[in-house]
Parts: sequence; structure tokens; C-alpha cells
Amino acid sequence: MCIRDRIKTMIDAGEKIVILDSRPMKEFRRMNIPGALCCPGAELVYRVTDAAIDPNTMVIVNCAGRTRSIIGCQSLINAGIPNPVVALKDGTMGWHLAGFALDHGQTRLAPTVSESGLARAQAMAASVGQRFGVRKLTLPELGAFRNEASEHSLFLLDVRSPKEFEAGHLPGSVSAPGGQLVQATDEYVGVRNARLSLLDDTGVRAVMTASWLIQMGWDSVYV
Repeated sequence: MCIRDRIKTMIDAGEKIVILDSRPMKEFRRMNIPGALCCPGAELVYRVTDAAIDPNTMVIVNCAGRTRSIIGCQSLINAGIPNPVVALKDGTMGWHLAGFALDHGQTRLAPTVSESGLARAQAMAASVGQRFGVRKLTLPELGAFRNEASEHSLFLLDVRSPKEFEAGHLPGSVSAPGGQLVQATDEYVGVRNARLSLLDDTGVRAVMTASWLIQMGWDSVYV
């Protein structure tokens, strides 16, 4: 039985699973797997503890096709969560082509992060950051980079959700939700070898996003 059929069987049987859709809300609202929660890429490690409290619960990551689900699944594996984790092959597209029903117009979000969930997420992100050599940047160091921006391009990328960005952000930064930044970096960064400074509020989303940009070959990535 393929993973897609197995997941459909588990849903029908009411088994313990959590489906985390790694796309932005706009895409999630268009169509999503029944019961799934919207949890865009950079939010996965940040919110997974509160979404899957029981370590025996299977966590399924999906997107529209495959890229974001694979990256999201591997992010959770890199973070070391104890749950079994899988990426849904071919995402919502494959689900639809298999003849399974999709929900439309839903706005279900992954749970708000609790204090204990945040502490665990930060610990996991710290481990990932150490593994991939994510560098931290102080505000004075960022100021120095800004002063050098005419000679070495600098992008200040706020990887939180657009809603959080709209509520308040560092002057000069732009909204670049982490999962989308990894999926479509060229939409946010138009200069090769530029310095990238990733911003968030707790360090989790910025570190996880930075870890992927480093793996993709970006040398000057900072949090």
C-alpha cells in the first residue's frame, strides 16, 4: 500500500495522525486534505510540539506537489522530533488524482505555540543551527553590514508570517515567510552572493530557514 492510500485508510479509521500542510494560507484555503492544519514550512519545527503532543502520533507533511513537503519533512527529522514523520507523495495534486476528496475554503491553523512548545522548538533549532553552522548576528554587526550595503548587497528577510510582519517589523526588512523563501529564493533575493540576514521573534523560524539556505549553497547567511 502506498503512503497516500495508507494515510487515507488511517483518516477513515480515526487513527492518531497529524497532517501539517506546509503551504501558505492562501493555497491551503483553495484546497486541502480533510483534517489538515495549515503550517507553512518555517512554522513546522516551531509548532509541531503543540500539534502532535503524543510522540507516537504520525506527522504527515504535505504541499501541493512534493518540494515543500520533502523539505518540511526533513526539517522535522533534522530537528529530531520523536514522532514518525512522512512526506505525502504528490501532495494535494496526487490526493485529488487518486480520487480522494479535498476540503475547500478552510482556515484551520496549527496550534498557537505554548511556553513548553517554544522551549522545545528553540532547543531543536539550536541543535540544527549548530549542525549546519548557522551564524548569529548582533544588532551592531547588522548596522555595520547596512553601512557596507552599497559594496556588498544586504537583504533583511523577516521569515515570520505576513500577519506578524504587518503587526510590526524591523525597518528596512521585507516579509519573506521561511518556507516560501526556501522554495522560491529568487523571488526574494535578486543578487548572487548577497548577505542574507533572517529575522524572527524567537530564533526558531530564522534558524531553520537559514539551515536550508546554507544547504542550498548560500555562504553569507545570518540570523
